[in-house]
Amino acid sequence: MVNAAKHPNITLLTYSDIIEFNGIPGEYHVKIRKNPRYVDEKKCTGCGLCTTKCPVKVPSEFDRGIGERGAIYIPFPQAVPILAVIDKDVCIDCKTCERVCPAEAIKFDQEPEIIDITVGAVIVATGYDEYPIMETNEYNYGIFPDVITQIELERMLSPVGPTGGHIYRISTGETPQKIVVIQCVGSRSLKGNPYCSAVCCNVALKNAQLLIQEYPGIDITLFYIDIRTTDKANEEYYRKIRDTGLKLIRGKVGEITEDPETKKLKVRAYSSLLDEIVNIEADLVVLSTGMIPSKGTEEMVEVMGLNVGPNGFLSEVHGCLFPQETKNLGIYICGCAAGPKNIPYSVSTALAASSKALSLLSSDTIKQELIVAEVNKELCAGCHRCEKLCEYRAITVGDDEIAVVDDLKCKGCGVCVTSCPARAIDLKYYRDIQFEEAIKGIGGVEIPIEFIEETEEVVDN
Repeated sequence: MVNAAKHPNITLLTYSDIIEFNGIPGEYHVKIRKNPRYVDEKKCTGCGLCTTKCPVKVPSEFDRGIGERGAIYIPFPQAVPILAVIDKDVCIDCKTCERVCPAEAIKFDQEPEIIDITVGAVIVATGYDEYPIMETNEYNYGIFPDVITQIELERMLSPVGPTGGHIYRISTGETPQKIVVIQCVGSRSLKGNPYCSAVCCNVALKNAQLLIQEYPGIDITLFYIDIRTTDKANEEYYRKIRDTGLKLIRGKVGEITEDPETKKLKVRAYSSLLDEIVNIEADLVVLSTGMIPSKGTEEMVEVMGLNVGPNGFLSEVHGCLFPQETKNLGIYICGCAAGPKNIPYSVSTALAASSKALSLLSSDTIKQELIVAEVNKELCAGCHRCEKLCEYRAITVGDDEIAVVDDLKCKGCGVCVTSCPARAIDLKYYRDIQFEEAIKGIGGVEIPIEFIEETEEVVDN
């Protein structure tokens, strides 16, 4: 990240949003709104003095609400660029940060900045969001304070996290002695997401190992549907963790209740291997929540017109042959924008996407398939039907109410041809008249057009 920020050929536009996107491969026009930080990026040194003096304290999004941040804050440790930002929604306008800033970087009068750039290719890497368990309150998450998620546990285990790397019960502040981990929360379920999030099992095993190393004698029980430890050496890692004392129970947790006096959690579950009901008392319950498409992914679908699959992630042209390409030439996807992935897989797809972009930009010409739609202007009625149905945004109806085809965007799918009520659109090299002539040539005789129309009616029926 630091190397990217320092590279002379890389321009970082952080805290920014894409608001408009159009153009053709090799010449995409992008309009970007750079949101105001209310901090001068050229003056701010990232010293953090302003963040320590701010009197406002609100839950930190990065620490998942376990820690706190001020109205002025640095988004996360080792952020690139390491710049402060002011949250105007919670700022009380006390001007304390302005008075203590040695670099005089506070600018309360900053306004959004609109930037227009032209690019040859685009790589979409919008990541993922956590399954919104707060909305469903599964396993009484958000109701019982000692029911947390794996990401919250990650922040507690971090040496620079809100607890300094130590685990505490949220309700009492005590060190937990018994922990229950529940897998596939929000994943592999008709009530949540039907797909597997791929990384939850390995993350849960890794965190369990860290807990066992940090707290010898701790009792950890993990409930799972199937342990899926794909990729290189992960199965061996799973077997190693299993031998350290981690208890694994194949089954689903039915309910979690809380003792009103001790605040202990009572976990009731079914063990499918033993065919019996299991009751466990726990100090802490950790939920392995799944991955869902990020808010940024949804925004790119809206702005760039990209396709999504049934699960909401961006769709590639072909999962095996063209896993990074989208329907639009020059726009590539990588990482969790296309679906749940672990870090090595995300890195490999990023390398593949960058190589695809480099291959496109290093060529002086673009090869385009000639089988594209063409419009007969005399027949076009300007009904906009083709424009609405085109998935590639290759057809637009101008002010003269005549449809125009962008040859570089058109993929020759033929949807517009079949939908046109005036039969004003043909596919080059597959025009209707060509088929008619081919049919005539089959028997070596001229076939009346009436016979062709009758044949079409029979086929339709």
